[in-house]
Amino acid sequence: MAHKKKSRSRLPERLSGIRDEKDRQAVVELFGRAFEDPRWMERHMDRSLLCGPVFEAEHTRVAVVDGSIVSAVTMAPRMIRFGAVKVPAMTIGPVGTQDRYRKRGYMAAVMNDASRYMEENGYLVAYLGGIPDFYNRFGYYPYQASGSVTFRRENARKEARPGKLRAMTRKHLPAVRRLYDKATANRVCAAARDAKVWDWLMGPGRRSWLFSKPKVILDGRGRLCGYATCTRGGGPGRTEIVVRQDEASCRAALGALVADARRREAKEIVLSLPWDDALAVFLRQCVGAEFRISSSATGGPLMKVVDFPVLMRRLQPSFAQRWQDARSSLPAARFTLESEIGKVGLWVTGNSVRVGPPGPGAAVRVPQRWLSGLLTGYYAVRDVAGRKGAAVPPDLMPVMDILFPPGWPFVCSGDSY
Repeated sequence: MAHKKKSRSRLPERLSGIRDEKDRQAVVELFGRAFEDPRWMERHMDRSLLCGPVFEAEHTRVAVVDGSIVSAVTMAPRMIRFGAVKVPAMTIGPVGTQDRYRKRGYMAAVMNDASRYMEENGYLVAYLGGIPDFYNRFGYYPYQASGSVTFRRENARKEARPGKLRAMTRKHLPAVRRLYDKATANRVCAAARDAKVWDWLMGPGRRSWLFSKPKVILDGRGRLCGYATCTRGGGPGRTEIVVRQDEASCRAALGALVADARRREAKEIVLSLPWDDALAVFLRQCVGAEFRISSSATGGPLMKVVDFPVLMRRLQPSFAQRWQDARSSLPAARFTLESEIGKVGLWVTGNSVRVGPPGPGAAVRVPQRWLSGLLTGYYAVRDVAGRKGAAVPPDLMPVMDILFPPGWPFVCSGDSY
């Protein structure tokens, strides 16, 4: 019995990235066994996540015990937006451990190794979709709510204009990239996709649910006005849909979706959309739809702030822009924003905001539990100020409201794994 206890507590023989093809295949098999539908998961890992231009062997962290990989986490880099600022980030997952090695600390070891890797390589935030009551211990907390829109085909038909879906090819990419960049330019947490990411999406990504069977949306004149991807089952739902932000394009998109739903004999259409997207607004105003917003206090979409002081300095242009846009007559303020994971000084005066080392002035305390959501706009300052461990002096509340406005953070499907 003593020998078994010692075996359970020993450290991994190796914590590292994937080193060779043997490691890679072991990771594929591990995730196949760790999730439902093993054959599908193995294909997903082998043909999508662990290949293509965004895959790097070092980004999949593994724990080796008894000569075998027993736990692993897959990561991929993205640049995500906080206003006009782009921040280096990692999207995390899947995460898995062999059954007989669970509850021995190996998942914690590999997650901590992933955090170390991100810190050493300049990634400032990381995000994942996680089960409740598990990832908080590693610093991941809610930062957005998942949303979907359901509407009846016949209701949409009345407001639709001619539109059609056509398979997306690489010749469409220049127009698709411009459309995506314009539609997501001010979307907090949306990925700023470069050529490498689009290359991955159009290659390995389209062989998974992340960017499945992408189609462009053409209006009645043949103009590209949007694109959409399919659900894993290939039904009338769309896991990622981006439409030019004008009413004519919204109506053409409805025309294409209605025609596709009619062909499938589907009476309802389900889309993954943020609440304030132009198509979502049009549906609310002209069609009527059921909006479902799901949230979890400890699970769902979660974000980790990897390096708080560096992230805050990186966000200085966004803070300055928000302050200028507010045209506030508030007096100058100097204070320190602190959390368990670091502290920075903020100096707000005139039309400028500076972020630097902690200095004189009042202290604003935001527990790590609420920090991710505050930075993305998922939580308003006033929602956080009353929580245990938080402290926002009343005279700084108007300043904090301007620097950290509430909003609708959203990550498209192709950047969320």
